[in-house]
Amino acid sequence: MAQNNHPPVSMARRRMLQGMGVLSLSAVCASLFPAVKARAQALSESGFMPLSSFLVSRPVSPVLGQRYYTALVKHHPDFPARLTALGNYLNGRHFGHVDEFLASLSPDDALIHTATLMISAWYTGVVGDGEHLELIAYAQALMYLPTKGILVVPTYGGGPDSWGGKPIEPTSVKGSNL
Repeated sequence: MAQNNHPPVSMARRRMLQGMGVLSLSAVCASLFPAVKARAQALSESGFMPLSSFLVSRPVSPVLGQRYYTALVKHHPDFPARLTALGNYLNGRHFGHVDEFLASLSPDDALIHTATLMISAWYTGVVGDGEHLELIAYAQALMYLPTKGILVVPTYGGGPDSWGGKPIEPTSVKGSNL
């Protein structure tokens, strides 16, 4: 007796719906990726990532790099021009280490200020000044790297005794507490 080995029609319909779902999802993702790719390309063309890596003397995260760059431009609208000037100076001199670069300029030079903005952002995880500080990264800030695996990144306060002094106990007046 011959058996019918054809799958039921509902199975084909289910496969078709799954395929449509996958195609829809891929269309949505494809519409998102050009924007991400364009941002990554702009960051790469600006020279921010290689300059950051040179200034902090280690490889840096492209995800954090995008966030730092965006925040630096937000807080310092002239940052792209300053970054270009810093890149031109560094590319023209071929320094082997950031210390050589720092020693080549006076402390009040604009290039040092730009480099300090970038180094500070990577090490502290914060961009901005005064009341306009913007937290970009906390546990990923490079200042915690030397003790990674030894000490836990603090989650509150500024360290021991950062909460202030011990409260003064009220004095008693003739046996009664105030």
